[in-house]
Amino acid sequence: MKLGVQLKPEGLAEFEQAVVAAEESGFECIYLVDGQLLWRDLYVYMTRALMVTKRIKVSSAVTNPFTRHFSVTANAHATLDEMFPGRVMLGIGRGDNAVRTLGLEPVKTSHLAQTVPLIRGLLQGEAVEAGGLTLQSQWRKTGSSVPILMAGTGPKNLQLAGALADCVMIQIGVNPEACAWAVDHVRRGAAQSGRDPATIKVIVHGAVAVCEPSELEEAYRACSWEAELISIHVGNVAKAAGIETLPSPLQRLATLDLGSYDYRNHLDNEVERNQRSRAVIDDCAMIGSEEEIAGRLAELAAVGISEFAPAYLNGRADEIRRLGQNVLPRLHEHN
Repeated sequence: MKLGVQLKPEGLAEFEQAVVAAEESGFECIYLVDGQLLWRDLYVYMTRALMVTKRIKVSSAVTNPFTRHFSVTANAHATLDEMFPGRVMLGIGRGDNAVRTLGLEPVKTSHLAQTVPLIRGLLQGEAVEAGGLTLQSQWRKTGSSVPILMAGTGPKNLQLAGALADCVMIQIGVNPEACAWAVDHVRRGAAQSGRDPATIKVIVHGAVAVCEPSELEEAYRACSWEAELISIHVGNVAKAAGIETLPSPLQRLATLDLGSYDYRNHLDNEVERNQRSRAVIDDCAMIGSEEEIAGRLAELAAVGISEFAPAYLNGRADEIRRLGQNVLPRLHEHN
């Protein structure tokens, strides 16, 4: 089990502090969300993160094939890979805030399935066929060291990610039962496509708060946004596939009453936050002492999770260092 960190491209000074803290504390990767109406530009901040560090990987997590054409996405990551070889990852999904703030819906899974091989081909310097045209980078002539990460929540997208991606980021919370369900779908997709399921890295997205018992009430309040966010995705899966197809932790999240969720204030909505039960928030967040969090992460490792990437730790460099210094060593003991 390893640790990554999810950050938003905003507040450059605090962002850089968080990036440096993550590298110095032994984190595996920095993941940056892509939301052109909510935050600063993804690629500018990816570049800055790579410039102020020496080892840590930096990934989009995630962009989409609607607001950014696949050839632009491939070229941007290939350029960063040329500048910082071996340190860049490309994360893509159907689209969330970047698409919804435009009043549109995420792209279909079938469209994503067509897009990912095109991106991989361009990254490899190969010619690809799209829209009746043969497309090829005029400068990218060598193989790629850019792993592709795909985001997924429901069975179709998790299995697709297992079939196509090097890494899969699941956004279904941190309950071991839910994570085991997601890992199973990823592995099923890999096996059905003739790939070795063991080669697919599965990363889980969630909130985190390292705290003392006296700080628990504030920690739960601060992490409740993750339940709101995940319930949107899980609720959509429940509508499409049927709530009975989901494990019980996801059924709880799918039935949360969100009221009117405003994507223009994504991650900052205050919908009934103080009314969420601790059990619901525990399904989505790691809250407690370093030892308690390490123990819960070990449970996720046992069901096939490779990495935990807490979100969103801008301005929380001290907590990043605390996780790295006090949780990572305990995780290594469990490995």
